[in-house]
Amino acid sequence: MLNGNDIIKFLSDYISFLKDECHISRLGLFGSFARNEQDDSSDIDIIL
Repeated sequence: MLNGNDIIKFLSDYISFLKDECHISRLGLFGSFARNEQDDSSDIDIIL
């Protein structure tokens, strides 16, 4: 199962693409993954 650190690493790998192609200046992870309380039914909450 993924954890918050896995999600942050994935997003970090693509931050240049997101900035250049999607004009995203900041992003954040919130919810159960950010609190490390996720389970098998959790979704991933990202704010752009």
